[in-house]
Amino acid sequence: MYGRINSSPGASDADEIRQSATNHAQSDADSQRFADMFAGMHIEAPRASSSGAKPSYSLVRRPPVVEIKRPEFEEKVKDFYGDEIGDIAAKSQIYSDPVSSKAARTAQVAYDHGRNSGSENARYFSYQLGNKSVGLLRTEGGASMSDVFKDEEARARWREQFAGRSELTSTVDFRVTHPLVENAGDILLEHQLRLDGERPLLLSHAVNDEAKARARALGFVEVSDSMMVLDPAKHPNKWTKNDDGEWQRKNKPPLYLKATDTSGSDTRAAQLAQNTTPDWDDDDFM
Repeated sequence: MYGRINSSPGASDADEIRQSATNHAQSDADSQRFADMFAGMHIEAPRASSSGAKPSYSLVRRPPVVEIKRPEFEEKVKDFYGDEIGDIAAKSQIYSDPVSSKAARTAQVAYDHGRNSGSENARYFSYQLGNKSVGLLRTEGGASMSDVFKDEEARARWREQFAGRSELTSTVDFRVTHPLVENAGDILLEHQLRLDGERPLLLSHAVNDEAKARARALGFVEVSDSMMVLDPAKHPNKWTKNDDGEWQRKNKPPLYLKATDTSGSDTRAAQLAQNTTPDWDDDDFM
């Protein structure tokens, strides 16, 4: 499933597409496609009102990423190592081996790292599809290069890569996404870069080689051990500015799927006990 939706051929701008998506009846094929997407996440597909006027999903220019409080984050993260994700991990014959493997990593990452407490200044974000969180992000504030990198080799590497810069704008402390929602991680990263302003310099921790490879693909540069830093301005082939002057992944569709809350949504709560560790392999999280 794609959290970001491409524009349809021939549409002149995002507003026209969004207006079309919300004001005109969807084809049977589109309706079924959306239903299948939400069913895979154990969510009832957003429905049109009884009058048949408007469906309760739309294509929007801004992703539905919302800031939440720490207690809400702590509750939402349980779903990422609960029964639903475990079910996807266990049923590769239904979801495919790659998706099931991703679900297993998701559960392990959420359990091992999502339950850790952030600092009193940490911020928490959720990527919402209706009343369902399909991605969580925990960030910490900026810091000076000298406070983060203590050894001279790392500082020399910093000066080589980020000449003239001395401050990180923020740190991605934890990020996890639903295994059926493609691009969710990119969208959360976009959101943080936009919060960091015109010249972001983002620190992230990659816990294994897979995470490092993925981070490099997004433009992160390894400065010290697992500490990797992203300056999107240095990677115009990976990052660009949209019409609003905000950071966005290069060559990605400009619109995002948004679903409104429905009273009939069936989101299964996490059932895994707090003291039970999922027996899945480590994840490539950052």
